[in-house]
Amino acid sequence: MNEHIFLPKPLFTRHACFPDYIGGFSDNPDHMVNREFQTKEFDLHRNYNLHLVLDGKGYLVTEGKRYEVWKGQGFLYGPGMRQRYYSDSSEPWSIRWVHFYGERLEELLDGRGLGEPWLFSLSDLSPTESLMNKLLALGRTYQIDDEYAVASTLYELLTRLQATSDRLNVPINYASDKIRAAANYVRNHSHESFSIEKAAALAGYSTHYFSRKFGQTFGQSFPDFLLESRMIQAKRLLASTRLSIKQIALETGFSQASYFSSCFRQLEGMTPLNFRSIHLIGEEQ
Repeated sequence: MNEHIFLPKPLFTRHACFPDYIGGFSDNPDHMVNREFQTKEFDLHRNYNLHLVLDGKGYLVTEGKRYEVWKGQGFLYGPGMRQRYYSDSSEPWSIRWVHFYGERLEELLDGRGLGEPWLFSLSDLSPTESLMNKLLALGRTYQIDDEYAVASTLYELLTRLQATSDRLNVPINYASDKIRAAANYVRNHSHESFSIEKAAALAGYSTHYFSRKFGQTFGQSFPDFLLESRMIQAKRLLASTRLSIKQIALETGFSQASYFSSCFRQLEGMTPLNFRSIHLIGEEQ
């Protein structure tokens, strides 16, 4: 078997997931893929890449580690990732694959495949193999009316994988690392005009996914974190300078002194001037 099927763009543009390219092959001991970051090959700078091993074995290499991938196992790469995998020469794998895209896939897949490949194992291969073969069958004779059957089959395949698979590789938790890196940048640049959309872009995630992961990581919302960061800077200026309240408001990212004073009273239980009278360095107590 050696099959490559490309599907047209769907008429409905907001499917949760839709395949761009599906295929598979068997008995190819020389199969090897070596793709760099953000490769545009097969639009993989935008698409996910899912492989399922039906027989034989192969290998996946990531972060200097090599994983064996056997029958009943598979792997998922998120968009733009470096991809390294190849067949075993003596026991070449039989594989099926689907490259896909969709609306809010980060949420649907719960972040799997982002930052690092997701390697998984299935206790029962048959149902997932059947869904993959159904996708291939639909692709071979694709008609416009098949659009929703294709989308729903892929959706069932992805949700089944999540519900019935076990993870093989220990997560390195790149998502949390990227969230923390974005948070550190925000903390150091809180005086700038900042939106959650800008912070999410720094981490490379959608706004919705970033907001959810940020709350899980820090136990507070992004707006609360940004306000806290600005307040820390404001208190430093109040305690160490004689800048006016208006100047401090502008220096710490507030557009209006009145709004700054209101936020300060709400969080600190006193006005900025009261805080300064207590903490100003060099003042007689």
